[in-house]
Amino acid sequence: MSLAWDVLQHYQIEKARTAADIASMKVDSLSARKDNTKQELEELSLACQAMWELLRDHIGFTDDHLKAKILEIDARDGSVDGKIGAELIDCPHCGQKASTIKPNCMYCGNRLPSRHVMK
Repeated sequence: MSLAWDVLQHYQIEKARTAADIASMKVDSLSARKDNTKQELEELSLACQAMWELLRDHIGFTDDHLKAKILEIDARDGSVDGKIGAELIDCPHCGQKASTIKPNCMYCGNRLPSRHVMK
C-alpha cells in the first residue's frame, strides 16, 4: 500500500510541477506582450504629439480646435467615452445597414469604408 501511495504522490507532484511551469511560461509571455504594448503606446503617443505640434505650429490650429475634434470623433457613436466606437452605416455595395465594428459587410462581404485612418 505504501509503495502505491508513494507512486501516486510522486505522479501528482510531477503533474503539479508541470502545471506550474506552464502557468509560469504563460505569465512570462503575457508580461512580454504587456511590455511590447506599453512601448507601442508610448511610440504612438510621441507620434501623435509630434503631428499635433506640427499642425499647431505651422498651420495655426489651437488646442481648443484639437479638443473639439477629439470630442466630435468620440461622440460619433453616440457615447462620449474616450473611445472610437462602431458606427451604423449603409453598406455602399448592398445598401444594408452595417456596423463598422467589422471591416466587411455581414450581408454582402464587401469591405466597408471607415472614417478612421487609425483604426
